[in-house]
This record gives sequence, structure tokens and C-alpha cells, in this order.
Amino acid sequence: MKLISKNKIFLMLGLALSSAQASATVIGGEPTQNLGAISFTESYADGLGRYAVTNELENSLLVGFGVTNIDTTAKIETVEDWGSYVESSGAGNVGDNYFYYEAYTINAENWATQVLYIEEANSNNDGGGFYNPAEYTAQDLYGDIDSFFTNGENTLNWYSANDGALWGGNTWDGFVFEGNQPASSLYGILTSQDESAPTVFANGITPTSVTTTPDATNVPAPGTLALLALGLFGVVLRRRK
Repeated sequence: MKLISKNKIFLMLGLALSSAQASATVIGGEPTQNLGAISFTESYADGLGRYAVTNELENSLLVGFGVTNIDTTAKIETVEDWGSYVESSGAGNVGDNYFYYEAYTINAENWATQVLYIEEANSNNDGGGFYNPAEYTAQDLYGDIDSFFTNGENTLNWYSANDGALWGGNTWDGFVFEGNQPASSLYGILTSQDESAPTVFANGITPTSVTTTPDATNVPAPGTLALLALGLFGVVLRRRK
């Protein structure tokens, strides 16, 4: 299956913006919007959180999304025949739907500088193949950081499609994060596979389920619990004497 190039999966937004720098208008829309376009679950165990994300919008591509949290680091888990590894980018597939995503940890340091979404613009050249796509940061998409985060959140774990993207109807769980436990709302961007529909912004989606397993290092082994019980029993006997 031939992978779709990064520049080809970004479609025109249909907005009257020539570039992100040309206007202060937030392009992501309302705080809550298109809540049925994406669904996701979260799990957390041994220091690694995981998002299992479903693109619910048929004939679409999940070109980017972010999930809020507190002091976390976004990662991608790639699974190979010999095992798996977690890095800042990685590949996966669901059947013949192949894709490659890059993970970005968005916080106060890069809120207004890290490009999250690219709008492929028409180029006014003479056929030389040059074009000037508009690039959008979290500031452009969602406004000021102080107005975006709530309940102590300070991090947006963002995942951008680089080559190929998750198709409508498919689910993938290779989107992971390191750090704190889940505290989340999802913000996503979906484009049409055949350029027949406008870009969809899905904002403020909450997980359908959250599963948290305590870190193994924090759970006493059965033998340790037995020794602790015997010690307490001994203390009680000594006091009775």
C-alpha cells in the first residue's frame, strides 16, 4: 500500500485566511464541537499511558489530535515482529491503512511556535512546484494557553500525521504518553479522503473509559505483606505480655 505524503493529506480549510500570521482568529471553532467525530479510551500502567483512538468519521483522515494532561510527554509506540519500542515518532497500520505519526509535547514553552497543522495552499508560481502552505500552532488553533487549559492541566500531548493517517472507521492504540496519570480532553482535526468535505474540528471530547493500574513498584509483593502481618502480630503479643 503506497503511503500518502504529508503535504497531500492536508486539505484547504475553506477559511478566509491566507496564513496563520495574517489573522488572530482562532480557527479551531467552539470549545466543544463535533463530539461524535472521534472516540477514545485511556489506560495507564507502569508509567506509560495509552490512547486507543477511533476515527468515527467515514471517508476521513485523522491528520492530527491532542489530549490534555499534566506534565506528560507524548510518544508513539511502534510494534514490530520482534517487539515494540516507544519514541517521538513511529509507524503503524490497521489492515491496509498504513500511517506514520509524530508526537509533540505542547506546553507554555512551545504553545505559539510548534506547528501542529498545515493547510496546503494554492501556489501562485509558474509551474516550478513551489507553494506556501499556511502553518498553524496551538495558539492559532485554540487561542491563548491560559484560556485553554483547565483543572491544573498544562500539557497537550499532540500527534500529527506525517505520512498516511488513520482512516474513518479504524482504531489504533499506539498513541502513548509518559508521566502523569490520565486527565484528559481530546482535540482533533479530520480532513476528507477525497476532498469532498470541509475540514472537521473535533473539540473537547472526553474518554469513553479510563483504566488505571498501579505501578508494579508500588504494590507490595505477597511475601512482603505476610511478613508485615507477622510483625504486627508479634507486636500485639509483646504488648499483651
